[in-house]
Amino acid sequence: MANTKLRFRFREPTVDTNQPLSDGTVKIEGYDLEVLTDPRADCDVWDAGFGELVQAYAKDAPYVSIPAFPNRKFRLSYIFINTSAGIKEPKDLEGKRVGIMGWGNTAGVWARGALQNYYEVDLHKIRWLTTLPGPSDPAGIHIDDLPKGSNLDALLVSGELDAVIQPDVLDSVARRDPRTRRLFTDWKTEEQTYYKQTGVFPISHSVTFRQEYVAQHPDAPVALLKAYRQARDVAFDMVEGGNPHTLVISWASAAMAEQRALMGENYWPYNVADNARVLEALTQFALQQGLTQGKKLNYETFFHPEAAALPGF
Repeated sequence: MANTKLRFRFREPTVDTNQPLSDGTVKIEGYDLEVLTDPRADCDVWDAGFGELVQAYAKDAPYVSIPAFPNRKFRLSYIFINTSAGIKEPKDLEGKRVGIMGWGNTAGVWARGALQNYYEVDLHKIRWLTTLPGPSDPAGIHIDDLPKGSNLDALLVSGELDAVIQPDVLDSVARRDPRTRRLFTDWKTEEQTYYKQTGVFPISHSVTFRQEYVAQHPDAPVALLKAYRQARDVAFDMVEGGNPHTLVISWASAAMAEQRALMGENYWPYNVADNARVLEALTQFALQQGLTQGKKLNYETFFHPEAAALPGF
């Protein structure tokens, strides 16, 4: 019997947890994967940004996710400041001009959630400016639109913005421009402390199906979750093996051992139970930030029941 086609729109096909699937190293039992990279392409499944996903689920979108989370990042290190803005600590962001890509951007949701709940920053006291139109005054927080085509990094360098929250490292910070830096200079320690005290390892993406496809192919979610667990293990083995042909970091395996010592042996789980704390945090942050129409979502309803019940991590 021929395999069924599965059209997967990858945001980041070369990310290490995605690549064993996108390059064909790992197969999906019963399915032939068609890799799509055009963000506008019609697809059956995609690695959805979680900030966008919670907004969609608040509107009863016809989607169903599996607990595969190929992209996770701590986001305290993605808060950048102008070094002349007088910002020494998170509370100093109050009263300042902070640029963002969009209010629903996942990196921003996590960063703002930490600022509000961990550092007790009043989000209402920040002047938010965005390059992408979004909800009007979510949760009573006023957001101004920047001119079309604005470059957040350039505005931060010039001092027209005091801070920026962005999902990628700003070019000015990467090239060590003295006019900008991360809010937290020792960001590794700051993020590790945040994890120790909260247990939150932020999820950026969650693999999500269109319900219509699952109705036609009910075994697809479990088959893809099994393949994703295998792909994750392939990616981790590559790092822990320190393969000099694929990694240019001399002490990658030592860094992995350090991370396991801090976060546990299975710190990147593809199941619901082991991610309960982070999923609860995300739905709470989304509610606080006005992204879910005033509703506190039940994250358990996001996931396909059989995939959520699949044993293992």
